[in-house]
Amino acid sequence: MFMPTSFEPLAIARPHLVTIPYSHYCEFSRWALERAGIDFVEAQYIPGYHAKVVGQLRSNKADRSDSSYAGQESGVHGGRRKYAVPLLCLPGGRILRDSWDIAAYALDAIDDNWKTKLDQELGIAVRQLGYHYLLAPESRRLLNRMIASSSLYERGLWFLIKDKVIRGMRQLLAITPENANQSKETILRIFDEVGDLLDEQSGTLTPESGFGAFDIAFCSLAAYCVMPKNFGNGAVKMPTAEDFPSEFQDFIHQCRSTKTGQYILRSYEQRHISAAS
Repeated sequence: MFMPTSFEPLAIARPHLVTIPYSHYCEFSRWALERAGIDFVEAQYIPGYHAKVVGQLRSNKADRSDSSYAGQESGVHGGRRKYAVPLLCLPGGRILRDSWDIAAYALDAIDDNWKTKLDQELGIAVRQLGYHYLLAPESRRLLNRMIASSSLYERGLWFLIKDKVIRGMRQLLAITPENANQSKETILRIFDEVGDLLDEQSGTLTPESGFGAFDIAFCSLAAYCVMPKNFGNGAVKMPTAEDFPSEFQDFIHQCRSTKTGQYILRSYEQRHISAAS
């Protein structure tokens, strides 16, 4: 594909999910739509170029994201919500603003207390920690590999702007060793809380449905901490745990060894089996 995907929102016949494909919030939306059996098109963009597309789609302030956004970590103003992904364009022109709106549309709404914890604590901590390692100089090859499936135009653009984008992302996400360590503490605390909930509810986060929006939200937003093999369900090729520096590998294995980490891995495996059947 030479040029990035383009579409006219008022002319589409199927929902269009707009993503940066390796985002854990985009993974959450993708999985919720798949789980609901909704036929959709995924319009993928690289960081930086995505702002052009998303900014146009969110030109109406009512269509801007209401959830965690890149820049919240560093106190950058909420205008960044205009460029947040994902969003879902529905036939007829309606826009679902973020992962939580998409999950509620596809499946069901999530308890407000847990939604706040996942969105404002876990999601931010995982983003900050994941990019701490992905944006490190020794990991440039991983970013380049992740972008290799993008359009030829975007790959050429990435070659020109990647250093600027990486510097900007490090500032937006307030990436420092101290913040990375704080993120690890936040993640492990929430893993403990979710582990207790799994014990109370016979091994699921959504007893009434067996596996629902809450389960998908948690497993997706925590996925970078266990690096499951089939993140994206074919929509994106992610690095493996072994691709990262030993320090992050150790943390991944620590998360995998928990009851909660095992639940995430099992959920991803079941997703893969269901998709293949």
